[in-house]
Amino acid sequence: MDAPRPKRKHRTMSRDEQRAAGAAAQGRVTGNGVPGRYERKPYGTGSAAGQGQEAWQAPGKRTGEAQRGRGHSAGARPATGRHSHLAGSSASDLSRYQQMRREREGFSGEGGHGGARRAAAGGSPRGRRRLGLKVFGGVVASLLVFVIGFSLVIGAHMGSGITAETRTALTPSFPGQPFYMLLVGTDKSAEREATGATDGLYRTDSIMLTRVDPLAAKVTLVSIQRDTLVDLGEYGKQKINAAYTFGGAPLLIKAVSELAGVGISHYAEIDFDSFTSVVDALGGIDVNVPIDLDDELAGLHVSAGEQTIDGATALGLCRARHAYDSYGSGDYFRTANQRMVLGAILKKALSGNPVSLFATINAATDSVTTDLTGLDFIFLGLRFLGFNMAEDLYSGLEPTKSSYVNGTWYELLDTTSWQAMMSRVDRGLSPYSDASQDPTAGLAGASSAIAN
Repeated sequence: MDAPRPKRKHRTMSRDEQRAAGAAAQGRVTGNGVPGRYERKPYGTGSAAGQGQEAWQAPGKRTGEAQRGRGHSAGARPATGRHSHLAGSSASDLSRYQQMRREREGFSGEGGHGGARRAAAGGSPRGRRRLGLKVFGGVVASLLVFVIGFSLVIGAHMGSGITAETRTALTPSFPGQPFYMLLVGTDKSAEREATGATDGLYRTDSIMLTRVDPLAAKVTLVSIQRDTLVDLGEYGKQKINAAYTFGGAPLLIKAVSELAGVGISHYAEIDFDSFTSVVDALGGIDVNVPIDLDDELAGLHVSAGEQTIDGATALGLCRARHAYDSYGSGDYFRTANQRMVLGAILKKALSGNPVSLFATINAATDSVTTDLTGLDFIFLGLRFLGFNMAEDLYSGLEPTKSSYVNGTWYELLDTTSWQAMMSRVDRGLSPYSDASQDPTAGLAGASSAIAN
């Protein structure tokens, strides 16, 4: 039979003897054999303390000298030989760490934690970056408030004349995708409204089907002749501008949409009498008039050549047709000049100066009624900044033939040519495949860009 296993030594000790043995094993025994205790020294004193280690002292003793622990004591002899650099390295690392911490927390080096925060001009790079970000954020926030406020006011003012029926007649479009917009110039002048000369009935002086491509930053203007013969349903066959008289904007939108075979997503109505303010707000627009023009009824007298014109002259160009009596149908040439003037306004307003853009939008509030919101205007305006009329504007005229029917002149649609033109426009190409197809070239309007 095996001999009984001897009991472990600590099981034969009293509690005090066990405590003393444990203290001795850890090097915490005082001279008289009384167990001592650990005590932390202030951070940064001595080699052991500098490395985050604990120094031990016997109870009741505060001699300032640490007993032998795991590291070197504060009173130990400095290291020599090939390990002598370690002591200096600890002190150097500690000093560098403390300095980095002060800089990171943004305190001045002189005052430590009691110092003042660094000023923006003389502070740390991190402090200056924080201040810069705050200033930038404040500027951006202010601009956003201005843009949103401006767009809400402009949108509410311009959209006040758009009825629910007009909005219902429009075809929704996807954001950022090409869309068609109907631009209409009316004879609803302030004078006619005040005198009631037309009994509240008005017609459209100009009709433009406009394709806007935000992605390609291209605009296509196609003039619809106001005397084009169309079927207005219950109103019978009429000139297309009579649609505005009988059914307002909703019926006109429907008539043009059916004529062109495309959905119309937006509508804008321009009052020509107030239209001059837009041109004057831009400081005039630059045009190149192909020939000398004199039209007493339109109040227009201009010489051929490149020139800057004011609002009154721009309005005369948009209305003049008798100046072209010797060349053919005056409406052909008038519509070409209208497209030239509109393109010149776009070019000036979108020249790359946001101030001009906002000034133009603000000036247009008194002469334009549209379903476009203020944010729509700002988005499109910024997207088309740097607009080049010679490259980014396509222009054309609906192909028709003049016909005298029952004592009235009408424009009869050339269906084959019209379908070919709209097929090109819908694909983002210019209305004409060749400049020779333009019946007004060299006499009115501007040279149109060609894209095949």
